[in-house]
Amino acid sequence: MNKKEKLNKQLSLMICKAHRSLEAAKVLFREEDFGAVSSKSYYAVFHMLQAALLTKGLSFSKHLTVINAFSNQFIKSEIYPREFSKEIKRLKKNREVGDYEYLKAIQKEEAEEDLKSAEKIVSAIELHIENFMKRE
Repeated sequence: MNKKEKLNKQLSLMICKAHRSLEAAKVLFREEDFGAVSSKSYYAVFHMLQAALLTKGLSFSKHLTVINAFSNQFIKSEIYPREFSKEIKRLKKNREVGDYEYLKAIQKEEAEEDLKSAEKIVSAIELHIENFMKRE
């Protein structure tokens, strides 16, 4: 397998992982586990941010580093709209509430907004990655 094929395989696996997280978020929404919905929605986006960065030869594991690098590479250059930055920050904050807070809880409306944002962001980045894979 050559370098291009390895990269495309890795990107495909990352896209699949993001979609699995989105599907889990939808199931959790039906089960009214709203904190978990926000968490899975965030992770769907996080996997796609990592994949987008990989198209530029960049790889990071720390969440804040991934978010900042994505912003520098894709938001500031206007490949994606500025609203994505706000949505990603909200998703991260709500994931932290959903995963770690005991006194605060994610409400149904917040979880629904997180899921919709994640679907929109994942879809936009997936299109970018698919175009990248065709060019390579």
